[in-house]
Amino acid sequence: MISVYTDADYLASYKQKKRIVLTFWAVTACYVMFCGAWLAYHISLPYKHPMLFLPKLLIYVASAAYVLFAFPYLAIKYERIRRYYKMLHYVSVGLKQTEQNYFYCFAKQDLPKDHVDVVSCIFNTWNDKKKEWLERETYLDAEKPFPDFGNGDLVRYVTQSNFLIQYEIVERDAMEYEEDDE
Repeated sequence: MISVYTDADYLASYKQKKRIVLTFWAVTACYVMFCGAWLAYHISLPYKHPMLFLPKLLIYVASAAYVLFAFPYLAIKYERIRRYYKMLHYVSVGLKQTEQNYFYCFAKQDLPKDHVDVVSCIFNTWNDKKKEWLERETYLDAEKPFPDFGNGDLVRYVTQSNFLIQYEIVERDAMEYEEDDE
């Protein structure tokens, strides 16, 4: 079977998450030292000194710049890499499900599953109870290369939380689909 994710992906996402956190704490430490230095300077000035406005002004500007940096950096960049890392962790230790179905198509849609951008892989599966074909949708990371599935290929695949982890093409063109003229 061909694996979509490797141990290198997990390690790379861990290193990126760690680097982002260290960058955030380094910027926070610089901000605190900057404010502390200007506070010490402000305290050392005599009462009604003409330079009293400068430390306040610089701390206000630095605080605004820090807030403009911290919220988007943590809310967007760190949150996305943390979710991706969590998803890779679940892929490595979570419960997995193996299925064998006929591939139908890729569906490009705006669907962030667990805040990870994905592309849907739609498979057709036979339901014995209802006696009809049903669509089974699995998700493939949008940043990963697409598998070379063809329409009607019989594919054995492993999923975890609907994420495609491993796949193997058992038979090419095993099923023919009728074209809809809509």
